[in-house]
Amino acid sequence: MANETHSLGAIDMWHRTVIQGENWTGELSTQLRREVPPMASWIVRGGCAVQCQHCIFPEEGPKAFAPRISEEVILSLLAQLSEGDNGRRTLVHEGRQLLPWQVPIMAAAKRAGHSVTVINNGQYATPAMLALCEREGLRLDALDVSIDGPERIHNQQRNEFGTGKTVPAWAWAMKGLAEGRRIADKLTSLFTLTSLTSEYVAETGRIAGDLVEQWHISPLTVRPGIEHMAPTEAQMAEALNQLAGLQLENTEIHLRSYSLAGFIALSKAIGIETVRKALPKADVTYNGIVLDVGFTKLHFYPKSLQCNETVVVDADAWWRLPFSVAHTLGQLEAGVSAEGEDLTHFSIAPLSAELDVAEVYARSVETWWKAIGLKSFNEERDAVGRLLG
Repeated sequence: MANETHSLGAIDMWHRTVIQGENWTGELSTQLRREVPPMASWIVRGGCAVQCQHCIFPEEGPKAFAPRISEEVILSLLAQLSEGDNGRRTLVHEGRQLLPWQVPIMAAAKRAGHSVTVINNGQYATPAMLALCEREGLRLDALDVSIDGPERIHNQQRNEFGTGKTVPAWAWAMKGLAEGRRIADKLTSLFTLTSLTSEYVAETGRIAGDLVEQWHISPLTVRPGIEHMAPTEAQMAEALNQLAGLQLENTEIHLRSYSLAGFIALSKAIGIETVRKALPKADVTYNGIVLDVGFTKLHFYPKSLQCNETVVVDADAWWRLPFSVAHTLGQLEAGVSAEGEDLTHFSIAPLSAELDVAEVYARSVETWWKAIGLKSFNEERDAVGRLLG
């Protein structure tokens, strides 16, 4: 058992327990502490000109931005991460706004041999920013710009921060993708499945198919205040019906869920019997499972294990747990939400170049498992058990 335990990853233990009926619950959190992620998500908050109605980030404004993370800290952190499938560590700039001072840091990460990816709404594509990226020698491994429906629907979901006025979001996205080849090796696009976008899957897919190499579809992750954006069962079924009939010659399609609620909703829309047959045959990836449901592959990333997907580097130079982004930076620093909820467990450690990543990561897993992971694991086991009948 000891040798087998050492050879199994946390996702293998999850798979064997939740789907195959074995019991690796006791070993799972211990193994999870050993699995330092290969990726760091740089959550450079604030400064976003738009507020997407379905955004997992709450409204907080440009003032919630603090340029305190140095090149030295970022490079030290990356050097201590596990190597990913490509043999490299990955830095993901998750926004919101790409600022000039951040470009040299990302360029330094590339020179050090790491992978660098940027998620952006397209506003980066100004002449000055493009020239700066080229001058610094920044060549991104990937650039992701969301397209959430055709122009009218994409714009309808976005307004200027704090005003409710519409913004030329579609024009930004199209320009961002058009200029993306200048600074990125690969272009991708995320489509968030919401109550507003569900009937535009095929139309959006055809647009994306002419622009990007990978098109990702993911159901909305609900946070307080955006429950109305979740698609109904009928809307979800219509969306997947359109997806089943969509063929894109040069673009990979990835259907992904990072929440149990999203996975269950997708399973119902696909068909419980289809998912029931696919679950025992699911492939295991680094931190998720992949189901072949006929017309596409369904990726599910259990929330219980999401602390080993990425290290969350927040704008105030703190290491925080996943899903901390559902709260404002001010709330996280105060340790309490607007509703009075205790948020202190989300903040793990201030970042510095001297940080022992393995030690802090193990501590973060222990916190995660007690606060969120075990409860999520039990919910996942129960829900998948019901799917399997």
